Amino acid sequence: MKKKENQRIALTKRLLKESLIQLMDTKSVQNITVSELCELAEINRSTFYNHYGCPADVLRDIAADVIDDLVRIWEEKCAGENCPVNERAELLCAYFQEHKEMARRFFRDSSTNSEFASHIFLASHVRTIYKRAFADMDEDSRRLITTFLCNGTYHMVRQWILEDIPKTPKEMGEMISLIASQM
Repeated sequence: MKKKENQRIALTKRLLKESLIQLMDTKSVQNITVSELCELAEINRSTFYNHYGCPADVLRDIAADVIDDLVRIWEEKCAGENCPVNERAELLCAYFQEHKEMARRFFRDSSTNSEFASHIFLASHVRTIYKRAFADMDEDSRRLITTFLCNGTYHMVRQWILEDIPKTPKEMGEMISLIASQM
């Protein structure tokens, strides 16, 4: 019986996430109401509040899903922290290219940019892209440079996606690696 409950919860959350992404075509997450989100997802408001407090919580859940996907991809395709910066960055870019429409919605919405960026690009798994490159620095310097590079990476990927810049994920990974190696 517990398994069906988990499947129902997973389905409800998936419907809410898909509906939020759809609504973000025309509105920022701050302007999306629980009522319109529930109406589009065809669920009751009380069901929504069983899982989330506001639409921004759904966005955070989507960002957590992206992080989980990236961690899984890196674990499958990279050999731990020894994976070169360009390969990790290429995989990151390939993920956003593959999920371009979702990424465009988030990157386009300036009110979600800082939250989305901090969840995705400042998460510990992304920081490992630069960790090895600055291993000989003191912790404070490494943290500051990593923050700078993660935010720069976010804005490069954002611009690449939003402007449809004709670069491959491999070329993006090489540019990100080049910048990191110049630090």
